[in-house]
Amino acid sequence: MILQWMNTLNNEWLMVFDNADGSPDTVEKFIPPGNKGNVLITSRNPEHKRIVPASNFAEVSVMSKEAAVELLLKSSGLHDDSE
Repeated sequence: MILQWMNTLNNEWLMVFDNADGSPDTVEKFIPPGNKGNVLITSRNPEHKRIVPASNFAEVSVMSKEAAVELLLKSSGLHDDSE
């Protein structure tokens, strides 16, 4: 019911699955249909890449807080490359 409601929203939304190290099937059933929002999955389980397009998958290693913020801003399209 909530997943259907999220699909009716006019504004974009962000859903985060942090440390989703279980089965990709578990995460996949909670991803709303449609393309109005964004889903961020962090996991040590490499099988999660099968539920996202290859162009949307990024493998990252340990990084500083500053580097993590930079990556998030760049990935979101909010990064200003002119600096």
